[in-house]
Amino acid sequence: MNEGIPNKWSHKKLNELGFVGRGKSRHRPRNEPLLYGGQYPFIQTGDIKTANLHISEYSQTYNEKGLAQSKLWKPGTLCITIAANIAETAILKINACFPDSIVGFVADPKTADVRFIKYYIDLTKLQMQNVSKGTTQDNLSLDKLLSFDFIVPPLPTQHKIASILSAYDDIVENNNRRIKILEEMARAIYREWFVNFRFPGHEKVKMVKSELGMIPEGWEVVTLQDVCQRITDGSHYSPKSMSDGLPMASVKDMHDWGFDLNTCRKIGEEDFLKLIRNDCKPLQNDILIAKDGSYLKHVFVVENDMPLVILSSIAILRPNIKVHPHYLSMYLRDPQVKARLKGFVSGVALPRIVLKDFRNFKIMLPSKQLQDRWSDIVDPMVKNCWRLINKNNLLRKTRDLLLPRLISGEIDVEGMEIKTHNKEVDA
Repeated sequence: MNEGIPNKWSHKKLNELGFVGRGKSRHRPRNEPLLYGGQYPFIQTGDIKTANLHISEYSQTYNEKGLAQSKLWKPGTLCITIAANIAETAILKINACFPDSIVGFVADPKTADVRFIKYYIDLTKLQMQNVSKGTTQDNLSLDKLLSFDFIVPPLPTQHKIASILSAYDDIVENNNRRIKILEEMARAIYREWFVNFRFPGHEKVKMVKSELGMIPEGWEVVTLQDVCQRITDGSHYSPKSMSDGLPMASVKDMHDWGFDLNTCRKIGEEDFLKLIRNDCKPLQNDILIAKDGSYLKHVFVVENDMPLVILSSIAILRPNIKVHPHYLSMYLRDPQVKARLKGFVSGVALPRIVLKDFRNFKIMLPSKQLQDRWSDIVDPMVKNCWRLINKNNLLRKTRDLLLPRLISGEIDVEGMEIKTHNKEVDA
């Protein structure tokens, strides 16, 4: 027995547990348009960071030329980021290409459970990030990755540990699918009523000219400041960060349904309270918008109390009684509206919404009665999404509490009867 590790566990390097290789993107420049737009999924580091246990969604595709200078990896491959977002991991559910900023690990089925390796890296992510720090750009080389010791149990124990942890992630992924379906349903109803103008009773309403084109009679064209009691942004003052404090969020911490509190920087209580007094804390029914960078990439309505303050890269719209918050949020996310918003954005390297101009942005305003009828249908969907999001947060928290105790062998699962169906192997 090796001292300090459980009986039958052993030290292994990653390449002793399976095949390890970098992704391929040989063509320069890498962003050559001729490589893209085909049928082959192209996974990037950002796609892996936003994934959960598995990855099947992507923002770009390669064509035949792109594939010829790359490599197609099979489902079950563990993707490990070694640049930009260091040591993020996800397991492919599809055939996909990825660049050399991502390492692919294909587990030897006689030696390793790919899920166990994924969770092991999750646990040691901070160590990997620390050895990756550089003077200009952080980078985890393949040599550095292969220098790490993986303390692994026998394969049956790996299966048990991975099955326990993946059970939580399977529920999270199922909940995420339900959230996506509810989102699509809500957006479909929005488009049907407010883009295609097929709302209840539309047959009896004639269309009239407006600044924004033909709209139903009785609807208005107004500015954002007409329907908001407040249009501002978060703090322009950036307090000193602390290792243990209260969360302050920026655009990078946003997602479509709120903030990732784990990535928010921490500030002292005195600064936190000062920023609350300066109205930099979102309130219920506020609409928060990613103002800087990928403007309008994230837009959402604050449903519950958020225990954080925000930086100026995020805009705050506080609707008045003329507009329903969810209607305004979906309106601003509409692709045609986002395209029109380009005239209210400045900056090339870092485009950002200019608030003094944004206040005069023209929007289409249906009658309050029609908004209320729509919200009666959509609000329960949104509430169900938030319920599932909160459930996912609890599942992740429980999984993260178990993770170090299982991966270290502190919780001994060897004698436990655990169903160890491995979908990665079966695939």
